[in-house]
Parts: sequence; structure tokens; C-alpha cells
Amino acid sequence: MSATFDTPIADANSDLYGTTASGGPSNAYVQTNLVSDIAGLATLTDPSLINPWGISRSPTSPFWVSNQGTSTSTLYAVTGGTNVVKVNVNPPPDAFVGIPKTTAGPQGPTGQVNNTNTDSFQLTPGTPTTSSRFIFANLNGTISGWAGGQNSTVVATTPGAVYTGLAIDTAQDRLYAANSAASTYSTVRSLRLVCRARSPTPIFPPASSRSTFRTSAARFT
Repeated sequence: MSATFDTPIADANSDLYGTTASGGPSNAYVQTNLVSDIAGLATLTDPSLINPWGISRSPTSPFWVSNQGTSTSTLYAVTGGTNVVKVNVNPPPDAFVGIPKTTAGPQGPTGQVNNTNTDSFQLTPGTPTTSSRFIFANLNGTISGWAGGQNSTVVATTPGAVYTGLAIDTAQDRLYAANSAASTYSTVRSLRLVCRARSPTPIFPPASSRSTFRTSAARFT
């Protein structure tokens, strides 16, 4: 997998409708491969970055990436548009956050969200310092939260579910996990499953085991 960044190059002759005087597109893009598990393909090589799915960050944190292929989440700080460094959330060599596996079935984190509401998703109820800052959905039907440490903590399990995406509401006190095994989504509040509902478009996995994500923003910081 490689993480790439596309920087737009403006054309001085472009008009209001996004075309140049010659009739071509108004912008060109320079692709920069930021991170890959394949040596030599990107600025940074990270063997943990296999089949990444979700990505999130807080207003002040690096980017957190869910690596389904290695059951980890790795962190990357991107500055100046295309400068990238890996951030070690734990001491090397296991500088990543481990996402718990189960004994059977498909495995690996998929969707993830950042939570800044310390009143919600507490691993120890009534203790704001244990509020899960990052929360992960998993192909094994679990939801896990991270409030520090080597691994996230499983806090909700739905037998038979295959979670392929995760969203959080504006108040940051409710989660929505897409279950592709049943074309439903699960609603989780205070890290407890509260209901299931039909979903016409559950989030499905990527087509290949190594994929690329891009952004067309001028800065990726």
C-alpha cells in the first residue's frame, strides 16, 4: 500500500469554469508517495501499512491509519504538504497501536473515528481520563477504544457481524458501525450496542489488499 499526496499546480491561463485557454483542464497534479510497505515506492517505508482502511485525526494529532492486514494502527505526521514522519505512539519496535483479534473469522480494523468528548466512550465509566480518543471497527465484529497504551480495548462485540466502516455523530456520544454481513448498521452509545437497523449501503472492503489513498488539497496537514 502507498499513501499518496497530489499537489495541484494552477494554470495562469485558466478561466472561471476550470479550463485553460487551450481548452484543457485548469490544474495538473504532482503525486508524492508518502508511505508504503514496499521499499523504495514512497518517502517512508512501513511494513505495518498493509491494507489500510480508515483514517482519522484530532485537531492536534498526527493521522491515524487502520491497517487491516496487520491488525494495527500507525501514526504519520505530514507537514509542509509532502513531508512525512512516522510517530511512535509506543516504544519501538512495536511503535504502533495493536488492535485485538478474536479466535475465529475475518480480522483487522477497518473504519475508525476520533473522539474528543471526554464524557463519552469511557473505558472506565465515570473516569474522563479513560475516554477513548480513537475508536476502531473490526471485521471480527468488535468495537475497540484506545485511551493510551500498547493496544486498544474491546468494548462491544456482535457475534457474526463484519464491521467495515465507522462513523460518529456531531455530539460524539454515538457510533454507527456498518455491518456488511447483514446489510445493517449497529448503533453504539457509551461503548454498548443499543440497536441495529437496516442499511441499504453498508461500507464494503477495498478491492485489493494494497490500495492507495489520495487527496487533492494543497496541504495535507
